[in-house]
Amino acid sequence: MTPRSHVFGYPVPAWQTWLMPALLSIVLVVVEQYSFLLFHLAAELFAVIVCFVLFSVAWSTYRFSKDAFLIFLACGFFWIGVLDLAHTLTYKGMNLFPMPGGNTATQIWIASRYFQALLLLASPFAARVQFDKTLLFFVFGLIAVLIMGCIATGNFPDAYIDGEGLTQFKIVSEMVISAIYALSMLALWYDRKNVSGDAMPYLLAAIVLAIGAELAFIFYIDVYDVSNMFGHILKFLSSWAILRAVVEVSLIKPYLQLAASNRAKDDFLASMSHDLRTPLNSILGFADMIRSHAFGPLGHAKYEEYVGNIHASGTLLLGLVNDILDLSKLESGQYQLSRTPLKPDELTRDVLRSFMPDIDAKKLKAQIDCPEDIGTFLGDERAMVQLLNNLLSNAVKFTPSGGTIAVVWSKSPDGTLTLEVRDSGQGIPEDKISKLAQPYVQVDPYLAQQKGTGLGLFIVRRIAELHGATFGIRSRLGAGTTVTIGFPATALA
Repeated sequence: MTPRSHVFGYPVPAWQTWLMPALLSIVLVVVEQYSFLLFHLAAELFAVIVCFVLFSVAWSTYRFSKDAFLIFLACGFFWIGVLDLAHTLTYKGMNLFPMPGGNTATQIWIASRYFQALLLLASPFAARVQFDKTLLFFVFGLIAVLIMGCIATGNFPDAYIDGEGLTQFKIVSEMVISAIYALSMLALWYDRKNVSGDAMPYLLAAIVLAIGAELAFIFYIDVYDVSNMFGHILKFLSSWAILRAVVEVSLIKPYLQLAASNRAKDDFLASMSHDLRTPLNSILGFADMIRSHAFGPLGHAKYEEYVGNIHASGTLLLGLVNDILDLSKLESGQYQLSRTPLKPDELTRDVLRSFMPDIDAKKLKAQIDCPEDIGTFLGDERAMVQLLNNLLSNAVKFTPSGGTIAVVWSKSPDGTLTLEVRDSGQGIPEDKISKLAQPYVQVDPYLAQQKGTGLGLFIVRRIAELHGATFGIRSRLGAGTTVTIGFPATALA
């Protein structure tokens, strides 16, 4: 890994970070040779967009991040963006308003830069408190309205005189603004514990570039000259750095944290798979031995009942563990298929056999309909057993005593292989069906009061998708439910 230099203890962003803005700066210079107005419009609009993006991201994520520093900056930068847009639209040559000279746009510019410099200076200290973001937004809005009111009514000092150039007020203001920017760098460093370390290098870079821009704006005579162009390029780069700071804090950092958390979860579940399943299988094995009287009669009817409860609870818990572990593999992409030729009828009978005790206990009628000429299909046996197991488990669980369950395989003329698992249960409301294949969802009244994770149908859908198959549910209250898996013709062996 290439070593990175540091400023104030923070890593300097890699050169690749600046490649895109550097190329865009070259494009802006080329555009300026064709039209300064077009150049100015492009450079300023980028800065305006950055202000609005900063506000949108910080505002929408504040309830999660509670980042007072970012929301303080964001509310201020929204109105700075509004002022910069006003500066752009009133610029000399735009001719959108009855202000032919360059003074109004320059006044708005200098007021906006005071606003931005003071905002950056105050932001580290403001990060110590939690704001009512709506109140903060309107307070900054009031400041922006007062600024525009002063300029519109002639109560703001002149900043540019056509034919003469910059006024003394404008030149001194640029120096004062640069000094405020420098102080804001010191404030950021002093109160760095309240500022994200991921944003710090970009904020420092943005301030340095902003100082360079302000100094460049001291020397121009005409609003179209080279010094003005250079200042706008630096402002463009400063805006880019601010955008990168927002992206780092609000997008990249949370994503990396989430990815790390997911990796840790996957690693934990993978390592726990054996540790969880082994003792549960042992409990079930010993419970089976006791129930079968392998070492003689238990001697009391209550023991039979308790052993039955142990076995039932262990079976339920093992099912929950398996669902959660399988879901983890599916979501992490670790659930790999090994396709082999499978016979639908044999596969179904093997799975159905494990449910016969429950089927007999509820006096259900279970049938398999699979034409002899259906042949074989290519699938992962372990995954298909799990798919059928989950579907039949739901069918048995939610079909009342005396009901029917059917597993139907069919092949259409175009070669599509279809699996249907039907039950005569109470059915599902039509408006709830779409929620059933979502993870952790149990839909009332269909799943009310039932034990489970709500993962079964979600796992079925994901296994079907891994096989390139379609997944669908048809149901009606009082008329039962049918789950359909449609395998493509390519799945036939």
